[in-house]
Formats: sequence, C-alpha cells, structure tokens
Amino acid sequence: MSENTKHTFVVGGTSGLGFAVAEAAHARGEEVTIAGRGAARAAEIASAIGPDVRGLHLDLEDMASVSAAFADGPPIDHLVITPIHRVMTSVKDFNIAEASRLAQIKLTGYVATVSAALPRLKPTSSIVLFGGLAKANPYIGSTMISIVNGGIVGMTRTMAVELSPIRVNSISPGLVPDSPSWERAIKHGANPVVEAMVARTPSRRLPTTQDVVHAVLFLLDNRAVNGIDLEIDGGIQWV
Repeated sequence: MSENTKHTFVVGGTSGLGFAVAEAAHARGEEVTIAGRGAARAAEIASAIGPDVRGLHLDLEDMASVSAAFADGPPIDHLVITPIHRVMTSVKDFNIAEASRLAQIKLTGYVATVSAALPRLKPTSSIVLFGGLAKANPYIGSTMISIVNGGIVGMTRTMAVELSPIRVNSISPGLVPDSPSWERAIKHGANPVVEAMVARTPSRRLPTTQDVVHAVLFLLDNRAVNGIDLEIDGGIQWV
C-alpha cells in the first residue's frame, strides 16, 4: 500500500449497494477490504472485484466476528457500513424476534463496528452509515425499519461529536430500482410500486445504484460535510 493510497473498508461489501461502493473505491485506485458473512464467500467476492481486494468474515449478530475483522490490518481512511435485515412487521402484528434482529444489526451492530474500527481510524478518516428513507416516510409494515433508520440519524450526529475530528455522515436512499433486491421484486410484479413512486418524484426518476455510490463517495471525500443524513430520493413528495 502506497503512503498516499487510501484504504476503504466496506462492511456489507459482499452484496448490493455495499458491493457497488467497494467496486467504485477499487476503480479509483484505493485499497479495499470488504466484509460480510462467511470467510470463503467474502474472499471469493473480493477476488471478483480485484486480486488485491481483501475479503473478511463479519457478522453483525456475532460481536466476536466484528472484533476479529478489525483486529489487524492497515489504517482505514474510509469506513462504510451498509448491512440491513429486511423485515416487515407492524405494531398490530409485532414480531419481537425479527424486530430484535434488525435492532441488533443496524443499531447495536453499527455502533460496535465503529468502536472496533477506532484503533485503525485516523484523525482524517471518514465514516458513512446506511439508513433509509423509511425514517421519514413510513409505510404499513415498516415499524421497525422506520425506527432503526431514524436511529441511524441520531447515531450519525452523536458520533460526529464523540469521534471528532473523524467525520461521520449517513445516507438514506429511497427505492433504488436497479439494486439487486428491487430488481428481483420488479421481476415478480412490483412495477406499479415503482411507477407510483416515480409519479411522486419531481425529477421523474428514482435513484440508481450509481447515484447512491456517487453520494457515498461525496460524503467520504468532502471534508466540510459532517454529521448530516443525505437523502437520495429524487426529491420525492408524499403529499
């Protein structure tokens, strides 16, 4: 690793938007580490990005794996944390076990990850946490998703103060039709959902994976941006 080469560590970089962020970081010449469930799987996916990309096992429901993933390695310039546990549950039909898993992953797990990474972060390092638009625009079945995504905003602001001068920001993507999870849903007939959201969006287009990646890189790089939650949604209106 050259003295001037930045190191980006993407938790959740083995799939979805996290994988796209890792690919983009590698394409611009950064050293990249990705982490996700399963050491062999993470290593295989890392090699698909580039032969110099490192893949590690990290499970946000297993705190020992979080500590182990950050126990050794080069300093980290950019830390991106993306994982989510997809769950539909409402107050009227509340699944405590699934709700607890989501809270463990996106609240306790995110904080534990940043805490474990601290010895390898530099005063100039930056962190991006992934939330989601359900924090402000709930829907039936989004009870816990809306709660944890709202929590990511509070987490971001708290960490920006506690970890100063390390910068901490979050990103709240709306529906991203070309992300793997939504591509699968659309193939099974979710097109009316997408069309309805496009109709509410002043830009008349929903964000793409590349839009989200561009926003993440902006938050990582811009040294004047700190403690904000950036909504990537095309300006969608819910009235």
